[in-house]
Amino acid sequence: MNIRISNIVFMGIGEPFDNFDNVMNAIEIINNPKGLEIGARHISISTCGVIPKIYEIADRDLQCTLSISLHQANDEKRSALMPINNAYNIEELMKACKYYIEKTNKRISFEYALAKDNNDNMEDAEELVRTS
Repeated sequence: MNIRISNIVFMGIGEPFDNFDNVMNAIEIINNPKGLEIGARHISISTCGVIPKIYEIADRDLQCTLSISLHQANDEKRSALMPINNAYNIEELMKACKYYIEKTNKRISFEYALAKDNNDNMEDAEELVRTS
């Protein structure tokens, strides 16, 4: 069977930006004509918001897609759900995202998994709109 992989996503258990150098090396190999030759626009990196690495990847001007796992638009609630928010709050994260967009002229995808009685009500939706 001859199956061609067309898209790669770095996400899941473990933060890709905590292993930044290896992820960048993997992207280089995956993208290389002598590697898997998958176009950078078909490679996505999903981060929970390691802000220094968002700035670094923006400065590298990769053509990969960047996704941010947001899941909450309120610092207190996001910190309870995602402890990284204690180190990098939403305001700082949005500044880094704006820098990324300005620097690369690429959009960012925001991931928001609904959790019953946690972030699935009208108040949370309205706060999400105000955050963006």
